[in-house]
Amino acid sequence: MYGDYQGNNRLSLRDYRRSLKQPKDMSKMPIDSTVLQPSMSFFKQFGEKTIMVRYTYGAISSGVPLGGIGAGKVEINSKGKMVNLTIGNSWAFPLQQMRGFHVFVRPEEGKPLFLEKGLPMKGFLQYEAERIEYEGKYPFAILRGGNLQVEVEAEFFSALIPGNLRDSSLPAFGLSVKVKGSKRGLIAISASNVVGFGISPHYNPVGRINERLRNGVRFMNRRATDLDPGKGETALVSTSPAIVIAQYNLNARPRLAIGERNWKGAYEDREPWTSLIDGEKPREDVHEVTGMWDDPAGLVGSEYGKGEEVRFVFSWYFTGRHSLYPYGHYYHNHFRNSVEVANYFLEEFDRLRRQSREWHDSLIPRDLPEWLRDAIVNSTYVLSSGTWLDEKGRFSIYEAPEVCPCVGTIAGLCYEGGSLPILKMFPELERKFLELLTEAMRSDGYVPHDLGVHSLDNPTDGTTAPPKWKDTNPTYVLLVYRYYKFTGDRQFLDKVYSNVIKAFRFTLTQDEDGDGIPDLEGQGDTGFDAMVVKGRDSYTASLYIASLMALREMARIEGDEGTLREVEERLRKARSSFEELFNGRYFEPWRGEPEVRDAVFLAQLLGQWWADLLGLGPIVEESRVERALSSILEVNARASNFSTPNLAHEDGRISVLSPQAYSSWPRLVFAMAWVGYRRAKDRETKERWLEVVRKEWSTLVATGVTWNQPSRVNALTGRPDPERFLDHYIGNPAIWSFTFS
Repeated sequence: MYGDYQGNNRLSLRDYRRSLKQPKDMSKMPIDSTVLQPSMSFFKQFGEKTIMVRYTYGAISSGVPLGGIGAGKVEINSKGKMVNLTIGNSWAFPLQQMRGFHVFVRPEEGKPLFLEKGLPMKGFLQYEAERIEYEGKYPFAILRGGNLQVEVEAEFFSALIPGNLRDSSLPAFGLSVKVKGSKRGLIAISASNVVGFGISPHYNPVGRINERLRNGVRFMNRRATDLDPGKGETALVSTSPAIVIAQYNLNARPRLAIGERNWKGAYEDREPWTSLIDGEKPREDVHEVTGMWDDPAGLVGSEYGKGEEVRFVFSWYFTGRHSLYPYGHYYHNHFRNSVEVANYFLEEFDRLRRQSREWHDSLIPRDLPEWLRDAIVNSTYVLSSGTWLDEKGRFSIYEAPEVCPCVGTIAGLCYEGGSLPILKMFPELERKFLELLTEAMRSDGYVPHDLGVHSLDNPTDGTTAPPKWKDTNPTYVLLVYRYYKFTGDRQFLDKVYSNVIKAFRFTLTQDEDGDGIPDLEGQGDTGFDAMVVKGRDSYTASLYIASLMALREMARIEGDEGTLREVEERLRKARSSFEELFNGRYFEPWRGEPEVRDAVFLAQLLGQWWADLLGLGPIVEESRVERALSSILEVNARASNFSTPNLAHEDGRISVLSPQAYSSWPRLVFAMAWVGYRRAKDRETKERWLEVVRKEWSTLVATGVTWNQPSRVNALTGRPDPERFLDHYIGNPAIWSFTFS
């Protein structure tokens, strides 16, 4: 169970383990032998000529998410299974696996092969791939496998094309299959009907029926109600298929003989595969399902010649509305059903595939190390796994769709990190989100934590509110200016400027002691909600200063001289109070409760990340910024061989004040490392900051969460913390910071 960046190298598990280091502070802790973490020298040892993240069979439970923005997704994992489906408006409750999905090859010259491990057909083990290798580079995933006779490569991809929202929201993925070692044969793809959930997709299939198409199969449900989130249809098509089996029953007939009882779902019927292997046409039985043992599936097969690529498309189209998604989909504006989607994708296959790769080079600077470019590309996966885009074009991102289903969470480097690729690829979506956030502002000027739980219309004040948080309003101010800075959309700025002033006025009311900085109340009133702090803290102070600098620029643009003069005075006072936290080496985490001595806080300069992104200059004297960054590099970055903890003591101990102290936030690590990297005056320092990023990224890869990154990683163990972590976390595309100059 390990991921690597080996390129063409092969690394045994024993050698891999030998390349690891144990963290300094684990001597008194039980060692989890399943924790496999590359050391910082790992990439140097095995090179940087990587193209994709690579896993061996069984290494990951999730894979590259395939599906358009706001369309839901499926994943193909390293066993060749289709898993974690959210296509039917089920972001929070994914279908764990689609039974009946298979990639099957029948070469004329040799033994048939399923590109899969763990076949559900009894007695078919001899047809499994002898080896499986999985590579991912979002939105592409490649599955390779073979036997002694043939090698099969299946490339899966969904469309993501900057500036083309219609194609980038397609509810579909394409699949191309190539076979080496065979001059001709048949490639067949099968899928089951999961339309109409009822209680669960597999418990109640009543009403499902498949329809034969000219080039494939349509999967429907005649009994699904409008309130069923799974009401809709799916389709599987291919170019000029040689065989189409519209419907067969996945479930083998129950055998009641002792030792042969076959419970529903335990195995699949050997038909139609036995017939295909024997060169015969499988039985077909198209009918509406009325019993629970009937689980309809369909199959599409196309012939191949030597070196030929065979193409398939799987698409979906769901119209059901319920409490977890009471909206339509953006794709409803352009297509009427799944068949239209599938045929469009098939017709545009070459262009969609080419243009979905082009941004890997056009948006990711070529002078960055290859492993970092790869990390940036793969961290973009949240655009498929956690985005909402309704029929009106309203857009947002889940904080964590399964564990913390707040939509559009801001502060704590959440949406502001996750939307960096949106800002570059689809700025119109950034505007839509900011319009929603502006509309959600409370009457007193407070900007909520999110737009709602499973909602775009029911904003909440925060996971630990009341009291109202102290970092949402400064974040809103910065988000507005960021959008204007990168788009020049003066119309939008004019429209929301009064709301920006209102947000600023609310923040002023949060300064209880008159020191010019919002005061924390000791009740989890910032993005660090699980690390309770009371008093003046460096994170909030730096963020507030950056927001004042952004507001100053907006006031100049708007010709608001009164606000400009006031902001200048507020800025001087806030900087003075913030600099009181500087102890000559770094800005202290906070002054107040709980008391913390000799500890360096990774978030002390998050405001500088904003200022650098927006070209605002240093938030305080540059020499102090550089000294504080140096302390982060010397203390936090060295405290763990797994990740960079949020809070570490000068003597190298990781603070155990709270889980948010002894853990790292990958999004915060990526952001602050960029701040340090861009300021580094020599190559050695730049390399050290890159090592910070590389260590964090390699931990995510090695623990198998490349495309389901957590909110935080335990710096003591190198594991997501807790194991039921905040999934598909919204902010981790903060690594896109390295694409901004």
